[in-house]
Amino acid sequence: MKKQLSLLLAALMLTATLASCGGDEGTTTDTNADTTAAGTETAAETEAVTTEEVTTEPVETEPPMVEVFTPVYEENFDSADANWKQNAQLKDFKIEGGFMSAVSTGGDPSFCNKTDFDLDCSTINAIKIKYLNCTASDAFQIFFTTDSIAGYNETDSYRDMAWYTESAEDSDEWNEMVIYTEDAAGWTGTLKDMRIDITNGEGKFIVDYIAFGTITMEPAQ
Repeated sequence: MKKQLSLLLAALMLTATLASCGGDEGTTTDTNADTTAAGTETAAETEAVTTEEVTTEPVETEPPMVEVFTPVYEENFDSADANWKQNAQLKDFKIEGGFMSAVSTGGDPSFCNKTDFDLDCSTINAIKIKYLNCTASDAFQIFFTTDSIAGYNETDSYRDMAWYTESAEDSDEWNEMVIYTEDAAGWTGTLKDMRIDITNGEGKFIVDYIAFGTITMEPAQ
């Protein structure tokens, strides 16, 4: 009887053990399969991103603009017959070697044109004067007359200041004055005469050129 009970107990224990092992096998998760699948999916996404074509539109840039001066009248003093003469408080006035020079003897020296320019003011938006100033004064002023302005006057004049003063004759301190005629009241009609007060101090000055013309903004070449 004891032997039969022992055999029955052993059979029950074996059945329980088999049932337990079978349950564990049914709930086992294949982690390697999940990891492989996730890795394959990530690789596919990465490949899709890296192989996507990126196109950029070319950026069009405009060339820089520069000032271009086109003269309608230019005096380089290459000839002694240049259309300029001394006016007041000057001595040793001369035109030679491509320059006009003189020595100021007072506080209001000036030179002017010999004959009428008869130039259309609308074709001149800038006046350029290059000169060496050996005086201590930085004053600069121009007067002009037109077919509607009969005489020189302060209202229709233009004032500016020289960059360099008391310059030596052999120096490179040349003043390159640019006068924008829109800043000069009365600049309309036909230009007749001009008087240039290049300083109001005593001493020598040398003029390289005087030019009337038009400044335009154009693309750099």
